[in-house]
Amino acid sequence: MRPLVVEFLARLVEAGIVVMIVDTLRTKEEQTANVAKGVSWTMNSKHLTGDAIDVCPYETFLLHGPDKLKWDAADPVWARIGAIGQACGLKWGVIKGGVRIDLGHFEFLS
Repeated sequence: MRPLVVEFLARLVEAGIVVMIVDTLRTKEEQTANVAKGVSWTMNSKHLTGDAIDVCPYETFLLHGPDKLKWDAADPVWARIGAIGQACGLKWGVIKGGVRIDLGHFEFLS
């Protein structure tokens, strides 16, 4: 997973897309809490084995500082991030009801 993530992050930098790494490895307790909060959907998350990463792009990093994350799923930057992740061999997001959700989630294809 690590070499794929390094390539993914490098390609994002090359594309001029600044992201924050939101999450990587989680404990079982952290995953249980995330499921309870509704921000994760399974106790079989690849975050538990270190085979997943969550990222979020900065909306206006250079203009307004590092606290302006772009969570809007309709923003076209997510498609660019997803395409870069997939080109690196990562699975992008979660498909639920035929719709891709959790756009910042990338995991190792096993």
